[in-house]
Amino acid sequence: MIRNFLFHRVHPQRDPLWDPMDLALFDKCIQYIAKKYEVVLFEDLAKDKSALSKKNKFATIMFDDGYKDNFEYALPILEKYKVKASFYVVTDCIDKNVPTWTHVLEHSFQATQIKNLELPFDILPKELQSKSFLNDEDKLKFAAQLKPFLKTIPHQKREEILLSIEKQFNDVEPPKLMMNWEEVRALKERGHYIGSHSVTHSMLGTMEHEGDIEKELQESGNRIKEELGYFPTTISYPIGSFDERIKKLSKKVGYSIGLAVKQDTFNPNTEDLLKSLELNYIMKPGGKQNLEFQTN
Repeated sequence: MIRNFLFHRVHPQRDPLWDPMDLALFDKCIQYIAKKYEVVLFEDLAKDKSALSKKNKFATIMFDDGYKDNFEYALPILEKYKVKASFYVVTDCIDKNVPTWTHVLEHSFQATQIKNLELPFDILPKELQSKSFLNDEDKLKFAAQLKPFLKTIPHQKREEILLSIEKQFNDVEPPKLMMNWEEVRALKERGHYIGSHSVTHSMLGTMEHEGDIEKELQESGNRIKEELGYFPTTISYPIGSFDERIKKLSKKVGYSIGLAVKQDTFNPNTEDLLKSLELNYIMKPGGKQNLEFQTN
């Protein structure tokens, strides 16, 4: 039996749009996992197929994106309980110290002082094409409506809309929240695994041209190889977006394993944390995600 636990951010500062996991809660999760299971690297377990037939209760710990707080706050807690984790990084985010487009989008609505937004794109519902904001709460409410819709549309259309927002909210700079390669390398040297989460965090399954998909897969793996000396075994598909094309191209460029998340809901006010962990859900306040994986 394998339990896979996926995290993103661990930070003491709260965020109204995408709240990081609190340090105390993360400590509680890792303490529980380390006590309940034999914690191993996912990649080690995947290589040792015989382990899957054993009666051991295995668990793996994973992080997506490559946020600096993984190094500053999560790493000391992992070391406290003597467990290793796999970190799947977005290589362009590491190179440029710019978060994923989902984070940048939310930050833009939080930080801008611009009061009006025009998005004259037919693919958007009418209520998302034009908006005058009454206050900060109104901006956040609009962002909470817009982001999930953007995840449902073709890649190129989403890119056009994001560029339009960036141009209109020209008073905002993306926050500097990502690890650098020195920190990523330090994780590797301490026994953790570094895998790919694409170049730009694009939703691969929504991309039309296979050449663009292959570029996201190939160049992220190559970048990791340049910095760490190996092409990663594992690709974690951004936002769980993949299809048969993605699986085929992942194998073609050199990955052995593809990971994706199936999203569900978690309410920390009404659901029990440890019960959710027992059910193999990956904890993030406001949402829980069930990990799926396929081997190429």
